Amino acid sequence: MGTLCCAALEQAPDLTLAASLRRGDDAQACLDRERPDVLLDFTLAAASQDLVAAAVARGISPVIGTSGWPEAAVERLAADCTALELGALLVPNFSVGAVPQMRFAARAAALLACQGIGEVHHTAKRDSPSGTALATAQAIERRAGARPPITSERRDGLVAEQRVVFGGPGETLTLVHHVDDRRAYLPGVLLAVRAVRGLDRLVVGLDALLD
Repeated sequence: MGTLCCAALEQAPDLTLAASLRRGDDAQACLDRERPDVLLDFTLAAASQDLVAAAVARGISPVIGTSGWPEAAVERLAADCTALELGALLVPNFSVGAVPQMRFAARAAALLACQGIGEVHHTAKRDSPSGTALATAQAIERRAGARPPITSERRDGLVAEQRVVFGGPGETLTLVHHVDDRRAYLPGVLLAVRAVRGLDRLVVGLDALLD
């Protein structure tokens, strides 16, 4: 994703890629030297929290694509951004198609019982369940009052798929979102990078940017 995002940012006529960070780079020195407006983060959860904290301390808006953030860490980030009136985005899934799936799932939960969420990702994905599955489950819980079970699988040969299954007497409703190319995430990444400086707090997900 990092390589794809760098290429997309370089090709965007209204954006400038200030620098890219790789394993072993001095992130804080780079932030001090380049002073970007936005930090786009695709790392691992443990490294992500320190990197984002360094950006926020410098008034740099983070767009976080790293999943696996603990709830307490998200709450701390939200408090810091609110205190500084700094825009930030934590995005479980940058695919635009994932947003209507989650919206439809929340609406369906008011009418049918959710039997479960099944998510399948590539074997390099380390967190489980996925951030998208957790966000979908939370949306269903807010509407129906009960959190559905999540099953996770890691499999070679695909990028991502999520199925949300609902059932009623004599009927089944299945919502499926499938990604077979990581380029599907790039429109959402560019949307987030362009929008984050217009926010004054932490926003979770692309949903608010697509209304």
